[in-house]
Amino acid sequence: MYKKEFDTQKKTYNAYLFWGEEPYFTQKYTKKTADSITPKENRLQLYFDEYDFEAAKNYLSQASLFGDTNLLIIKHDKALPKKEIETLIQLCNKNPNSFFIYQLDSNEGKKLETLFGPKNSAVHVRFFKPSLHEAKNELLHYAKEQNIDIDNHSIEHLLATLQNNLSLAIQELAKLSLIEGPIGSKEIDALVFPLNPLKLEHLYKSIIKKEPIEEQLQKILEEEQNEMKILLGFENFLQQLFLFYSYIRLHGKSDSKAILGYKLPKQIEEERVQLAIRIKKYPEIFLLLQECELLLKTKTNIDKEATLFSYLIKIQAFF
Repeated sequence: MYKKEFDTQKKTYNAYLFWGEEPYFTQKYTKKTADSITPKENRLQLYFDEYDFEAAKNYLSQASLFGDTNLLIIKHDKALPKKEIETLIQLCNKNPNSFFIYQLDSNEGKKLETLFGPKNSAVHVRFFKPSLHEAKNELLHYAKEQNIDIDNHSIEHLLATLQNNLSLAIQELAKLSLIEGPIGSKEIDALVFPLNPLKLEHLYKSIIKKEPIEEQLQKILEEEQNEMKILLGFENFLQQLFLFYSYIRLHGKSDSKAILGYKLPKQIEEERVQLAIRIKKYPEIFLLLQECELLLKTKTNIDKEATLFSYLIKIQAFF
């Protein structure tokens, strides 16, 4: 089943598989469905390496004294063993208070979709990368929900800047909402960093390789690159490396065409791979980047250069 067909349905299933190559949609539909089933306190969430079959099985098997709902949510980037998933679905069919959502952020859903069929009171929904029109509508809807003042043209400009990356565009729009007044192309150009010029990329590589960065950073700032653009550029650079890291974990090899949508020169791709697998603590690094970004955007009485440098040094300690 595809998104459009699922959107027209009002039926509740015992088990759901949301899968495909657009994590924004798999996450959105997982949350939307979970909220329609039960409150957060009645959920067990097992993400990536947290997954444990026995824990998942025991959770769905338990009966509630008060008739509460048990909702198991598994989020992963690979297809888990078919027999284990089949067992979890069967438990939901035996226990009327148990439900199961599997958010699979990869194309491996093909291996499991037959399990999530009508005979098991289950459904599988595949999501694809959005068209420009679809991505624009998602952003406009999000902006309306969050009372963000941005027009159609600026939405298109944001998507063009980020090469139609919907997940990243939503993140950047949320950050842009912190500034006062309407958001236009001027604000997007100033605060959303799309590309990494060579000097900036050299700085980012030096950070990851734990090389001295103070002199490089000062020279770049002297060339009228502001702190925010340096920080956002680094975040985008790391997000690309994380895509390589995730793909390699899943497939055991790299393929820049599949990861980025275009083929990198062999030497550059090999370098990306080496940098990507060098990093082990992506979540902690992204949290520090967000913390620094919030300071730079909201605090006016701080030394922004010193703040950026201190956070880059903190991040460098993770490599």
